[in-house]
Amino acid sequence: MERADAENFQKEEELAIIEEILGGNINQFEKLEKKYRKPLTLLISRMIRNSEDVRDIVQETFIRAYNNLRFFNREYSFHSWLFKIASNLCIDYIRKKRIQTISIEQPFALTDEEKRIDYPDSDTDTYNKIFTSERNKILHQAIEQLPEHYKNIIILRHFEELDYQEISQRLGIPLGTVKAQLFRARKALLGILKGQQFDFGV
Repeated sequence: MERADAENFQKEEELAIIEEILGGNINQFEKLEKKYRKPLTLLISRMIRNSEDVRDIVQETFIRAYNNLRFFNREYSFHSWLFKIASNLCIDYIRKKRIQTISIEQPFALTDEEKRIDYPDSDTDTYNKIFTSERNKILHQAIEQLPEHYKNIIILRHFEELDYQEISQRLGIPLGTVKAQLFRARKALLGILKGQQFDFGV
């Protein structure tokens, strides 16, 4: 098969997968993740040295791609589109790394960088104080206002303390979907808490 023919076949195959995903078969996205995780990691590693940050940006790239898949221009290759997302995230990461220090002492502070960082584990003082103080009642009331699927994923992650893989297995959804939903749930919860003038200080 000529190279051009092979590329066209690959493009058509990926477009078919994308159509299935958009049609509701979200598990098909795992095929794209499996295919591009290694080359994406190599690309990002050329720009970012920290291995943990590389993994986070790889995952964030897949989340962005999944969330914006309906806007993908089918005239272009998925490969190019995905790598452009990754490159933009790397540039954004490098720029922000120069002008700010990321703090994970505020579990619900959602800066651009913190979208890629796990919240503190349950054994940290900050986390314990927020979830065991008198503010606990306000927090639970805010969680109850979330849509059911957001409430469930917050509870699984922050109260049952399941990791991403365990949540994926419990809910029967892909790992990338877990992270995307958890990010949106945290953002929604932050909005509710700010509206109630929740005190994030400890």
